[in-house]
Amino acid sequence: MSRSCALAGTLVLISSSAAWAQADVAVTCTASAAAAPVRAAGVAETLPDILLSCVPESPLPPGPRDDLNLSISVTLNASVTNTISPGSAGDISDAVLVVNGNDCATPSATGSTYGSCDAPLATVQDPQFGRLAGVTSLTWTNVSLPFPGDLPQGGSTLEIRGIRANASQVRLGGGSSSGAPVAAALELRSASGVALRNASLRLANSLAGIRLAVANTEPAAACGGDSRGTATVVVQEGFASAFRAGSETALPAEPTRVMLDIQDVPDGVELRIPSFVACHQPDFDGSAGVSRDSLALALVDGHDATGAGGSAGASGTGTDMPVLLADGVGRAVYEVVADDPGQVEDCHIPVLFETSDQRVGSARAMFAASFAPRSAVSRAAASAPSPRFAPALALADAEVSLAACSTRLLFPFVTNQAGFDTGLVITHGSLQALTDTVPEQAGSCDLHFYGVGGDGEDELLVQYTTAIDPGEQLVFTFSGGNPARNIIGMDQFQGYLIADCGYPGARGYVFMSDGFGGIADLAMGYLAPVIPFDAEGRRLPIGGDAP
Repeated sequence: MSRSCALAGTLVLISSSAAWAQADVAVTCTASAAAAPVRAAGVAETLPDILLSCVPESPLPPGPRDDLNLSISVTLNASVTNTISPGSAGDISDAVLVVNGNDCATPSATGSTYGSCDAPLATVQDPQFGRLAGVTSLTWTNVSLPFPGDLPQGGSTLEIRGIRANASQVRLGGGSSSGAPVAAALELRSASGVALRNASLRLANSLAGIRLAVANTEPAAACGGDSRGTATVVVQEGFASAFRAGSETALPAEPTRVMLDIQDVPDGVELRIPSFVACHQPDFDGSAGVSRDSLALALVDGHDATGAGGSAGASGTGTDMPVLLADGVGRAVYEVVADDPGQVEDCHIPVLFETSDQRVGSARAMFAASFAPRSAVSRAAASAPSPRFAPALALADAEVSLAACSTRLLFPFVTNQAGFDTGLVITHGSLQALTDTVPEQAGSCDLHFYGVGGDGEDELLVQYTTAIDPGEQLVFTFSGGNPARNIIGMDQFQGYLIADCGYPGARGYVFMSDGFGGIADLAMGYLAPVIPFDAEGRRLPIGGDAP
């Protein structure tokens, strides 16, 4: 006797057979899933598990019953992107069907297989891999389900785990602020009077998983000879758990990677970023946020152009690393090494802009953030990475002022002719013992001599000092030099000197006398004025100079 069961508001699977030996008792399987957010750029996003709870529709007569034999299919509104076994058929996926919780590490590729993988319940079939039945469909055939009424709990379950979907396809199709739905249509076939309830399920909501902003662009305080400025690139999760440090599910999965693409960096400007960032800032783009962030990012070394491969550096080390640039374009990849899946977190990544060309007073760069690795493989495949992402980008640009981190001093008259000699002192004055100011780093001075020698010939000479530490001084006379500081003596020189010192706060003093080493008849001294420059690298007037 055949029977069809139709339930209001559901897609029903209906079929039975006169060959069924038991009483005419129908079984209803109700499908459910806990919809969760997935990343809109995700090409291989793991979807929540689908649970089918099966119970008899009416009381059962006593006596043993055979297992129900079923086939189940799941069709998505996006491509299935599971990993496919490279076996002979090439259609065995890594999505798994588990019957009554009877799980093991090595599921079977065929249904009604028992005891092949040391599953704990020998009377229940082994877990079963699904087969790819089309671009958007998976199917499980010859599934053996213990008759629900024969179990102590009064029901049987079918659990489908690990389906992956191309969420970027539903995102492209539109959606609201609540996200575009990743949906599934289920079909269940049986010759044993089994009906399906809730055959249409919303499995996930496709949401933007990453946001980007640039904040706090300013000249850098610490420097060592070059002009520098900093920009803070702020990367934020689009929703809690969009960034993941460990396995995404029970399936093996790589930690989340964030790729920063950088464009339009001016010629001569270099960038440096930290190798490790502990992301404990509580706000994003000026808005209030969480206060107990645990997010941490580590720079990946050796990755390819898609952001795959290589390895993340050791956590806790924050050494600045250069970004390799070609024609103003560069790329960096960070890996999430710690996160809190229960809250939306953000990370403030300082980017150092640096140039040795002090005529460059500012630099602009465009930043883009996306998940990695990127991939053009939009369907199920044997070798494509999981997870993988479409190149959807969050964009922001930075305009950074570059402060000249050197000091230029003018010594307008110096001489060691006509019996005179010049003593010169340059002080690295950034060490302030009476304050908590952190000292600047050491820097050297380039001494540019302009004038004539004792033979009356013009002389243009540059001497390069050794590094001068904070609180130290460079001291020398023109006649004797200072070999310990790499300064040689000058032969009857007279003219002027410009000192280009690779640290801020340099100050100079000159003392000229005809009595060095004895009693002077004439002597004088002066403080060297600082040659100022504006943000664009143009020299500003000194004192009474005409503008």
